[in-house]
Amino acid sequence: MTDKVKIGVVVIGRNEGERLKRCLASILAQHQAPIVYVDSGSSDGSVEHAQSVGVEVVDLDMTRPFTMARGRNAGLNYLVEHYPDCEFVQFVDGDCEIVEGWISTACEFLVANPKTISVCGNRMERYPEATLYNKLINMEWQGAEGEVKACGGDAMYRVAPLAVAKGFNESMIAGEEGELCLRLRGNGFVINRLDIPMTLHDANMHHLTEWWLRSVRCGHAYAHGFDLHRQASEQCEERYKKRQVLSSMAYGFCFPLLLLLLVSILFSQPLSQLPLIFVCSSILFVLSLYIRLIEKCVKSRLLLGNSQSQAWLYGAFIALGKLPEAQGVSKYYFNKMRGVTAKIIEYRAN
Repeated sequence: MTDKVKIGVVVIGRNEGERLKRCLASILAQHQAPIVYVDSGSSDGSVEHAQSVGVEVVDLDMTRPFTMARGRNAGLNYLVEHYPDCEFVQFVDGDCEIVEGWISTACEFLVANPKTISVCGNRMERYPEATLYNKLINMEWQGAEGEVKACGGDAMYRVAPLAVAKGFNESMIAGEEGELCLRLRGNGFVINRLDIPMTLHDANMHHLTEWWLRSVRCGHAYAHGFDLHRQASEQCEERYKKRQVLSSMAYGFCFPLLLLLLVSILFSQPLSQLPLIFVCSSILFVLSLYIRLIEKCVKSRLLLGNSQSQAWLYGAFIALGKLPEAQGVSKYYFNKMRGVTAKIIEYRAN
């Protein structure tokens, strides 16, 4: 069935090294042209390697601010211009490998389901047990099969309606996939997720600071997405990213500030019995909110098949992650007030 349609593949990356080589090899093993690699200023020979294996290259002008959305759009525009008969496009990040058989399976699904504009599968970590943070990200990729609200950076789309929608929002430094899917669903399309392997991702994350910056970027994406669709969200049931923004600020800023205030009151001066009971009860109540947040997360992870230890680990880091998420939300609004264009938040040293 796949030979009846034209499929293009767009890879984005910068200084991915061996990861990019594995990425391109995984594509070439199951798909030939057109394959487009969009490079954002690599200095490790990525461009030369892509050209050596027959992959077409788009070099981004790095005098303009880079976003992953801009890279994907550049690849999409190249396909539309040079391969106007392309019906589907598979996006993949340069630190991922496409699992054998995914491209044909995704194509067949889109052919059989004309209302579906995008389909994704399971993204998995290549080395999930290498580090604590790899393990957390591997669990983050898990999700339920069926119709979903959004897909991630690796997914196959229909080219024509994607081009009409003008692709990804290039002003977003993160979260551009969900924002695009929101607009596509508003145009009457659906997004589907298949419970089959799609890509192997190489997070290569070893330090708490890397995980922290990644969570800051996540909070920034929540705030930007909410801000973009705030007025439209007020007219419909789906308040885009409102819950995430409020949760990040409550658990990552308001509650910690309240705890600090209560603890300072507790230790700053002697208290009579009644105020002491009130302050201690308030501290316990705030802590119970975090426990409830973790328990809710644990229940959802258990439904996805995680073990008890995995679920509690993930839940604990979800609660801890509210702190950098709140930082990211604040960063977005602070930059907006100053009229400053946000720069992409790099969390991993290549």
